[in-house]
Amino acid sequence: MSYNEILKGFSFDKEVERLEKQALLGVNKELKALKSLGIQEDSLILEVGSGPGIYTKILLDKFKNSEIVCLDNNAEMLKHSYELLHDDYKDRVSFINDDIMRSSLPGNYFDVVIARFVFQHLSYPERALKEIYRVLKPGGKVIIIDVDSGLWGLTYPNNQLINNLNNQLSAFQSNKNGNREIGRVILTMLKLLRFKNLDIEALINHSEILGKDNFRHNFDIEKVKDKNLYNMMKSYNDFFDLKHSSIMILKLVFYGEK
Repeated sequence: MSYNEILKGFSFDKEVERLEKQALLGVNKELKALKSLGIQEDSLILEVGSGPGIYTKILLDKFKNSEIVCLDNNAEMLKHSYELLHDDYKDRVSFINDDIMRSSLPGNYFDVVIARFVFQHLSYPERALKEIYRVLKPGGKVIIIDVDSGLWGLTYPNNQLINNLNNQLSAFQSNKNGNREIGRVILTMLKLLRFKNLDIEALINHSEILGKDNFRHNFDIEKVKDKNLYNMMKSYNDFFDLKHSSIMILKLVFYGEK
């Protein structure tokens, strides 16, 4: 994953803070979408790229009889997740330091696999989908929540700042073997890999409803060594200092069944 490379540019605490804000942004709409897609209260869920466990906690609180396996290839993130969740949810959550593209997980095992903002960072997303197909039970559900740069960051006033930032971020991720245009190909990959009953939903987060501060990222940018990444982060936050600026971001929810 290229995410681990990107993470090196930030302090760990600031990245956890950013991920917490990301997890909570428009989360009620997201949970409604998960329920409408048929996640049951007693599901066995694999969360791919579970990170610091913030979204895991949201899922555990929403699906109160579920069990969740947190899978992440970043040991520091997984440690944070363990410390956050183990005491209160120890009978319902477990932690595996592994890579979804070549995991040691058992086959035909999970009811649901959720991957949230993971696929844009994968060098070989089709390998991850093959592995997800393998570990799902027959009839099991995969839910991928991600973005596409072509549908991300519609702004007012209409200017090129966020568009340029988005293009730069896309190029940056491409150089790290990621793909910020992943949204437009996920359904095609699901179909080619024999997933069925495909579906897609778009969830809209708008700063006039959720507040501009929830879209701003308090990166510790003075510690960012990569000049291009520094400029991207600074430009992004400067936009929100404009008096009447607003932003609309689309999250895409993809669904398939084994």
